[in-house]
Amino acid sequence: MNTGIRSDLRAAIYPWLASRAAIGVALAFAHMFREAVERIGTRGNVVGLFGWDASFYREIAQHGYSAVEQADGLRFFPLYPLFARSLGGSNFALLAVSNLAALVALALLHRLTLSWVGEGGASRAVWIMALGPGVTASMMGYAEPMFLVLAIGCLLALQHQLIPLAAVLGAGAALTRPVGALLVVACAGDALQRRRPWSLLAAAGPIIGLWSYLAWAHDRTGDWLTPLRLQANTNLRGENVDPIRAAWAALNAVFVDGRIGPGLHLIWAAVAVGLCVVAWRKLPLAGAAFATAAVVTSLTTRNLDSLERYLYATFPLAIAAATLRLPKKVERAAQFGAPVMVAGYAVLAFATKYVP
Repeated sequence: MNTGIRSDLRAAIYPWLASRAAIGVALAFAHMFREAVERIGTRGNVVGLFGWDASFYREIAQHGYSAVEQADGLRFFPLYPLFARSLGGSNFALLAVSNLAALVALALLHRLTLSWVGEGGASRAVWIMALGPGVTASMMGYAEPMFLVLAIGCLLALQHQLIPLAAVLGAGAALTRPVGALLVVACAGDALQRRRPWSLLAAAGPIIGLWSYLAWAHDRTGDWLTPLRLQANTNLRGENVDPIRAAWAALNAVFVDGRIGPGLHLIWAAVAVGLCVVAWRKLPLAGAAFATAAVVTSLTTRNLDSLERYLYATFPLAIAAATLRLPKKVERAAQFGAPVMVAGYAVLAFATKYVP
């Protein structure tokens, strides 16, 4: 095995195991103390690794899109469930794909961070991504880990001027999550900063990936934008609004409805905006542009649920955070507190009190 690949995997394995351990402890706790956890939940039950949106991905993987209601199912982009279906579509296949992809994504992040900011930040970036607040989804049956493999791989390919490979990986990312289409701005940023217009050819990949799924949805529903319009339902992301109105809606949910999640979203929204500023100062234009586009997309909807998961998929934020140098006491507290935070978020998710 190539020495570089071995070093990337070594850097990824312990953070990956730490996140699995924290989420696994939370899952065991939720089931061991089911009655207590159910009392704090909003739905009166405890869910597992196929709770929330993971249940839709499982139905698509096992039975196809015909198994889920068209009003909901088409908002789930196809590459993750169909790839798992090619492996049998079992629960094990779905979880194996997402968990192994999470490991590969951390290894690729290590390699990309080495290219962007050097040795000092690479290990830190991996730990930050592995123990961030949105990592619960990476152990569940969600598409984010596969998206990260493809999106990080796309930017690595751009870094090494492998334009056809970047286009293919970008197409895959756009077929996995709609945010993959934003890799177009990363390709444009790379072309602008390095003055190599041919990087723009890679932008064809995300465009073709998104177009191909929307074309399939049009053939099925007669509407090109059905997969995107569904996200605007009031029980999902809601209508597009400016960030001030989104923040006000979150505050209203905290103080009027007594919900925990929106308050947490506001904290991480502020962190994300700050890290975008850091990205523009410390990262290549491709990374800063993609991070900013993804954060703006996440913060301009009325409902900020799942924000932490979206920020987990916005991987340049982890690299930007890794460039910061904090007081040793703060870093030490973060090292001990991060696994506890991950476990706490996971318990809330399994208790249906928090949308992962």
